[in-house]
Amino acid sequence: MSQMLLHELHPAVVHAPIALLPAACVVDLLGLATDNATLQNVGRALWSATAATGVVAAVAGLAASQEVRMDEPAARDMAFLHGVVNAAVTGAAVGMALYRRKHRPTGISVVSGLTALGGLLYSASLGGRLVYQHGVGVTPMSPYAPNGATPQLALLSAAAPAALLSDALDGLRWLVRRMGSVLQGREPLEQSRSGLTQPASPLLTLPPPLPGLLSPRH
Repeated sequence: MSQMLLHELHPAVVHAPIALLPAACVVDLLGLATDNATLQNVGRALWSATAATGVVAAVAGLAASQEVRMDEPAARDMAFLHGVVNAAVTGAAVGMALYRRKHRPTGISVVSGLTALGGLLYSASLGGRLVYQHGVGVTPMSPYAPNGATPQLALLSAAAPAALLSDALDGLRWLVRRMGSVLQGREPLEQSRSGLTQPASPLLTLPPPLPGLLSPRH
């Protein structure tokens, strides 16, 4: 059985906050509507779990952005937008967890949670498109494909923790630099980066023909 690679940590852990955040929203909504103390306590615990798993997934995602091959501009910009939205959703989850530690759910907190849920669903769709449309992070992709995966450390290797932290910091620096370029207008985003339009199929660079293969026969 092949070993799990470092860039595969993000898709492995991201399902936890994707499941926990909507659960926290629903339980808080029910707790607010029924004024049920048990539901409100469960919602508080769910927000704490959402924040904790969201931070882990976000750090793994920042690292993964430096561990995959994204030569296609549309894929790079989609990954950038995916990271920005994830950062916003993670920040919202942490804020909600801190608020709910000492407060009961309110109409404003429930609406804030549902807004974060909308961002999460959008970001999750971008992550799916990165893999299923663009092949980002897919190891057996052709070397002539514009996107794929680079050689990786095994997740459970001795060097993996340091590499994960280093790549996460590099990913954060990339995200900040790209944000600066976008805001200053130096490097606008690709048109299909939002995932709301259908990107053109990327053209593969074909290898040169073998010598003599196309030469006329005598």
